[in-house]
Amino acid sequence: MSMEIFQKVRKMGEKLKEKRKNEEIDYNYMTAPCGLPCFECYLYLAQFDQGMAETIAGVFNVSPDEIKCKGCRAENGKCAHHPMECRVYKCIESTDMKTCAECNDFPCEYLHPYRDQAEKWHNTKIYNLCRIKKLGLEKWAKEEAGGILDKYFYGTWTL
Repeated sequence: MSMEIFQKVRKMGEKLKEKRKNEEIDYNYMTAPCGLPCFECYLYLAQFDQGMAETIAGVFNVSPDEIKCKGCRAENGKCAHHPMECRVYKCIESTDMKTCAECNDFPCEYLHPYRDQAEKWHNTKIYNLCRIKKLGLEKWAKEEAGGILDKYFYGTWTL
């Protein structure tokens, strides 16, 4: 996705989140087992804004209906822009854990980031899960989840 289109989608997302800010969110359900905040994802937000769905669909060359996502748990671990099955979801679905942060094997190979996917925010999974473990899911979701995506794409690295 070009930075110009990403900026456009970001602005659409900000407006949409502002309109929906008083709606109650089930953060346990809307946080993927891997720690991604589905409630912040543009593919999730696209279901509430046709213009956003059309813009994102154009990037992936699919129909707007195909790009709309209801969240990891509602989609059984499927993601509209990833054709493969999610190993993390398959691993955790037979447990009573909400996220990988609760697992004795955390962090494991399933959460490993890969260079060929470095532009995707999937690389924020470990950081999100560490913050969830430290703060608790609800506090992380309300206070940090949205800012992590912005920092990932727009922040500058410092030592």
